[in-house]
Amino acid sequence: MNYQNPNLLYALIAIAIPIIIHLFNLRRHKKVYFSSIRFLKNIKEKNRKKSEIKNILILFSRILAISFLVLAFAKPYKPAKNIKYSNNILLYVDNSKSMDIDFGDGNLLNRAKNKAVKISESFPSNNNFYLITNDFDSKHTLSYSSNMISNQIEQIRSTSQQRSIKDIISRANSLKIDNYHLYFFSDFQKNTLKINNLIGYKTHNVISLIQIQNSNPSNISIDSLYTKSPILNSDNEFEINVIISNKSNKNIEDEVIFLYLDEKQKSQQYISLLAKEKKEIKFKFLSNNKKFITGEIRTYDSPINFDNNLFFTLAKAKKINITAINEVKENKSFNALFAKDTAMFNYTSSNIENINYNNLSRQNLIILNEVDELTSGLLNILQSFTKNGGTLLVVPPTDLQNTDSYNKFLNTLGLNIIIKTKENTLKINQINTKNTFYKNVFIEDLDKINYPISNHAYYTSKQKESNQIIGFANKKDFLSSYNSGKGCIYQFSSPLNKKYNNFLNHALFVPTLINIATSSILIKTPYYVIGSDKNISTEHIKKTNEITHIKGENIDIIPTLINKNGKQLLYHHNQINKNGIYTITNNNITVDKIAFNYNNLESNISSFTKKELEDFFAKNNLQNIKILKTKNHELKKNIKEQRMGKEYWKIALFISLLFFAIEIFLIKLIKL
Repeated sequence: MNYQNPNLLYALIAIAIPIIIHLFNLRRHKKVYFSSIRFLKNIKEKNRKKSEIKNILILFSRILAISFLVLAFAKPYKPAKNIKYSNNILLYVDNSKSMDIDFGDGNLLNRAKNKAVKISESFPSNNNFYLITNDFDSKHTLSYSSNMISNQIEQIRSTSQQRSIKDIISRANSLKIDNYHLYFFSDFQKNTLKINNLIGYKTHNVISLIQIQNSNPSNISIDSLYTKSPILNSDNEFEINVIISNKSNKNIEDEVIFLYLDEKQKSQQYISLLAKEKKEIKFKFLSNNKKFITGEIRTYDSPINFDNNLFFTLAKAKKINITAINEVKENKSFNALFAKDTAMFNYTSSNIENINYNNLSRQNLIILNEVDELTSGLLNILQSFTKNGGTLLVVPPTDLQNTDSYNKFLNTLGLNIIIKTKENTLKINQINTKNTFYKNVFIEDLDKINYPISNHAYYTSKQKESNQIIGFANKKDFLSSYNSGKGCIYQFSSPLNKKYNNFLNHALFVPTLINIATSSILIKTPYYVIGSDKNISTEHIKKTNEITHIKGENIDIIPTLINKNGKQLLYHHNQINKNGIYTITNNNITVDKIAFNYNNLESNISSFTKKELEDFFAKNNLQNIKILKTKNHELKKNIKEQRMGKEYWKIALFISLLFFAIEIFLIKLIKL
């Protein structure tokens, strides 16, 4: 047993006072005159023993009352085990989106803030207080007084930033405080807490976890959106795909999902989801004449509403840049298809000896037309081109003489090499209709099609992974595709001329080449995720005298320009923290529009229970991490017990008063 005021124990000498009084009373005599003592002698014998017992009881009552009164003022306590007291108090308040919800018992963030204030009031004013939030605000690196910390806590607002428990501990350690006590207020979401990161973690600092209990209502989340093809300059019907999921353990019936375009409702769908089920729905609409299409997928699910909106932007594609590199002469069919359609294509053609190398990085599609040998410099450019998202189409040469040399070039690009030449008549009738190339191309059954014919072909090996788009009747590849970095390579296994086949004159030629060209356009990212995507891609090339701004509701950012792999990126310095549509301007002229959405990681609000956390800490021997009770009337008591141990002065005071009452009872009520 320890004492907060051990010097007061010297006051126990006061127990000598009742002892002296008791001894003095034994020596006092009082004369009483009676005419006869015959009856008093009997009374004296009966009451003598009772009086002695009463006096002894009064003596012990006084001694014990004084003893426990002295102990009460000395404040006895039992020290807390494995807890070291610190003057540095760190308060972490989880202000992520999952905390900005009211499940019926009050907003979770406000409840956490109230508890943090109560804890700060539980410590003496001479302590140093620090505040940590998910924002990692620079002003919170300084210490605050007990009065100032309350004001700082009240100013906390929700944020889209998400932090794990290891992130918070690292932040606390970065304050370079030798010894601290960290109080951790959170709903302990499994997706964001990431307690497995603490395995093997050791610290001499104390961490106290205070859970702000949430509920487990039904919740529908708009997870993502994507498109399968770019929007071209036409009025064709366009389709977007939306992923919707049920994050709860309850079934959801007939939830309405709305599509808004340019802030006007265009469509809606009803969706039902089983518990934990995920579905994909599609919205179709006609593209308008605007350069940019801004949209929003919306639902009105509650009480969790931060994942009810998904903003997106779609931009109509610019002209597709295509260049053909020829060994000897141009392919007239390529010229007829691409050169004449100047509204959609920007087509150039050159001999291999007259290549504009500086222009290749700006192309969407490069066609190697019957080129049988490449320089190492051009080969490196093509590899970098496809790695960064470009599309390459390889057409083999007619009457190939040096197969070994050509195969080295194919092998370097990661393509299947030529193993054999065949001169026999075969139909080119193996068409992969499931490939996006041929979506909406075929209306009737394929058995009614008059297939192209091959008279002479090269057969390629199957050593490299590829996808057959068109094949010969014997299942060998005629046209195949390969993934190459962020880009794609298409390979014909036969030259495109009349000597080898009639594919150029067949109706299949136009949709195949058109779709190869349109697929070469990198579909613009429909949206960015706050906290995850730091760089913004834009097709606009900024000039030296232009000032770029990213503008949104109540925000205007001047980003940093980054050039990477020939592409222009804008770094916004993590200043975007609200979902919505943002405008990119150069000299106050709108050049692009982008959308930002919250990370949906917190849509699954499943949280750790107290037992799960305690079992984890015990299993991994994390002795300095404890869980405190969260009820307000117990919080201050638990904090003091954790800081000072269990105090017993109230019990001592109560016992002291009890013995004083016993003394009064013996003196006043018991007459002898």
